[in-house]
Amino acid sequence: MKKIITIASLAFSLFFLSACDSLDSPSPLDTRATAASGDINPDNLPGDADMDAGLQDRGINGLGAFDPDHINPEDIVCTVYFGFDQYAVAANERGKIKQAADYYSANPGYKVVLVGHTDWYGTEEYNMLLSDKRCKAVQDYMGSLGIGPERSEVIARGEAGATMDVAKNSPEAKKDRRVDVVKFKQ
Repeated sequence: MKKIITIASLAFSLFFLSACDSLDSPSPLDTRATAASGDINPDNLPGDADMDAGLQDRGINGLGAFDPDHINPEDIVCTVYFGFDQYAVAANERGKIKQAADYYSANPGYKVVLVGHTDWYGTEEYNMLLSDKRCKAVQDYMGSLGIGPERSEVIARGEAGATMDVAKNSPEAKKDRRVDVVKFKQ
């Protein structure tokens, strides 16, 4: 009887452990917050409606005819690239922002439009927030160079327009992790 109980408990343990998906940390595809209690949003992270309202509150609609889906390549002053799941401006990208700040200093009639993008990894909410943080990082850096936030608008695009189903380290995914610094005539 003791043998049967030992074998049964060993079999149960193996079955239980094999049911575990992975003990690794979550992937970028697992970005939706959950808690042990089962709450979908324990930290009260903003949902789609909250984020859309927040973006409109910042006056993005004040750009009039600006269409982030159809930016003329000639209007892009520079493009700042970011690492995977990063929003801090890398040292090797700061020179681009300095050149853009110099351009805007010499051309006060233009407004700065920062259009942030992400790759397709992660939830839509997470990617919108990440693209917004990337834009704000560029905006803050430009502010330190004399181009204040009153001259700039932030448009977080998230994964809109990202190349889908590519590897994280592919050239396409790396190009999706960016902020386009666009000139817009006021």
